[in-house]
Amino acid sequence: MAGRSRQLAVVVIACWVVAMHATAVWADDAWPRVSPEWLSRDAGGGIAILPLACWWAWIAAWAATSDWIFRDSRRFKIRPEFWTACTVFPFVACSLLAWWIPWSAAGQALMALAWLVPLFLYSRERNPKAPPAESICTVAHLKRAFSGLLKQMGVKVKSPSMVDDGLPWVTLVATGGETPEENEKWQEEAASMPGFEAAKKILQDAAAARASTIVMDAAADGIRVAHEVDGIAGSSRAVKTPAKGSGKTKQAEVWADAPPLDAAVGSGALAVLRTISGADAAKLSGEKDAGFTIEVDGKKRPCRLSTRATKTSKQIIITLETPPFAPKKLEDLGMSGAMASRVRELIALEKGLFVVSSPPATGCSTTFDMVLLSTDRLLRDFVSIEDSGSHHQEVQNIKPVRYSASAGEAPLTALKAAMLEYPRAIVTRDLLDKELAGKLVELANEQQLVIVSLQATDALDAVQKLLDMGIPRDQLARCLLGSLSQRLIRKLCTKCGESLPTPPELLQRFKKTAEELPEIKRASPHGGCRFCAGRQFIGRTAIYELAAGPTLRQAIAQQVDIKVLRQAAVKDGMRPLSDEGLAVVATGLTPLDEVQRVFAAKKEAGAVAGSKPVSQPVPKPGIKPGIRPGTSPGTSPGTKK
Repeated sequence: MAGRSRQLAVVVIACWVVAMHATAVWADDAWPRVSPEWLSRDAGGGIAILPLACWWAWIAAWAATSDWIFRDSRRFKIRPEFWTACTVFPFVACSLLAWWIPWSAAGQALMALAWLVPLFLYSRERNPKAPPAESICTVAHLKRAFSGLLKQMGVKVKSPSMVDDGLPWVTLVATGGETPEENEKWQEEAASMPGFEAAKKILQDAAAARASTIVMDAAADGIRVAHEVDGIAGSSRAVKTPAKGSGKTKQAEVWADAPPLDAAVGSGALAVLRTISGADAAKLSGEKDAGFTIEVDGKKRPCRLSTRATKTSKQIIITLETPPFAPKKLEDLGMSGAMASRVRELIALEKGLFVVSSPPATGCSTTFDMVLLSTDRLLRDFVSIEDSGSHHQEVQNIKPVRYSASAGEAPLTALKAAMLEYPRAIVTRDLLDKELAGKLVELANEQQLVIVSLQATDALDAVQKLLDMGIPRDQLARCLLGSLSQRLIRKLCTKCGESLPTPPELLQRFKKTAEELPEIKRASPHGGCRFCAGRQFIGRTAIYELAAGPTLRQAIAQQVDIKVLRQAAVKDGMRPLSDEGLAVVATGLTPLDEVQRVFAAKKEAGAVAGSKPVSQPVPKPGIKPGIRPGTSPGTSPGTKK
């Protein structure tokens, strides 16, 4: 609406000017007309050349400014319709008066005021909500504009120093109250507290680091703040203070773990977060968590605040809702085109069992959803057996049939109800129930396509877990279409990654020469950059292995150990996860030590859980626990997502 008003005003002015010029041509005594004078009007009232040029210059400046105010007010949500009206209509009126009044200087001054006054008033409402480096109509703004103008003219000038920490602009919004009045009360109380800016800075750092969780823990030296980013928990990161006397030489930024907050500052920030989230009200009402919202550069991100008691203190945990990852096909997850085609071919079959697995909290749900989205759900009926206590993304054209495990209902109850609708395909997540597993295998052998997910270290471990549930080997051998497993690996930051000569062991593994693969990537020894917020990694990708084929099914039917099953799967064309990880290293997408971290962490987790040590071995050569080329400082081997 505001954009149309601005366009309409421009069209009205242009039509009016054209009409006046046409009138001047038709009648010599028409007024006003363009005068041959340069500054003042002539005796007939014609407008001079210079005021006319200035008139059109004001029009151009106003058009650019009003368009910027409209877009900027929408960004900061500062009444865009109101401010667009304030910039459009007064200027239109003043521009018409400037054409008609006989004093050229007065007309130019009137247009200047109509252009600058709304901009100045808008800046008074905008600047408190914008980062200092983006302030307008200030001395610093004028210095920046003048410096930029001189640079465009080829004049070398020293840019004015601006304090810009590169952090996104964050606004805290109370949204956990039962009424808008209660939210407004919490908002005002939090904004008036001394720790408000410290709390906002904590959330700014977390948003810049792409953290999904903030953990604040009281320690002897202050309040320690930790982030969980891409499944890895670690201290928040900050740039080290440059050493004095370094001269004019520009040095690379060195990132390290941020120091703990001062006890008073940290306590004040915690008080603000508890106030704006209504934590005390949630505790009184019996709710476990309290919620609030932050706006990161205008985009809302819901947050939850909870507490967790440890042996030494009580931790405050803030969970930030991350922007959704919306892949459109299996290849978007990191799967190769050939493997994705093979998966789609297998799940297009009329009957059989397809298994999707991964270790805990490593993206199995996302892969499972994409597998389901790749099926022919429009050509045959799908049902999903789900526990009503678990929450998963619903997939279109798959009807959920739920049971309540907390109420003592068995999954077979839901399966029996689902079979009354004669489905052609059955899916279920996190398969644990032995009776349900046995019945699903029977259906897969008869006439149904069955797709399940479960927790396993690799594709063959998933097969072994099905056998451990008591499924007969001959039945599993007849119905198994394939077993797909994955791991998540962080991607190296493209800004701060450095080259490293390819180790001879890796060349030997891939049967390549140093000329064919001269170098791989490693993390920067400086500890990161602003692009990755000192983490050295940005985002994650998945590596996959697919076990499927007649040799594997024959091995399952025979009572062989998992080592023989692995050999059979490789004979059928399976590329082990370890080889997939090294292949990603060869492309430069991730460093060697990241692959080591992923496999070492899973191996250690399996040993702690008491799982069999015959799962996926740590990749070798060159990826042994004692060898850590290009180790990433400030990271931990945690894998919680």
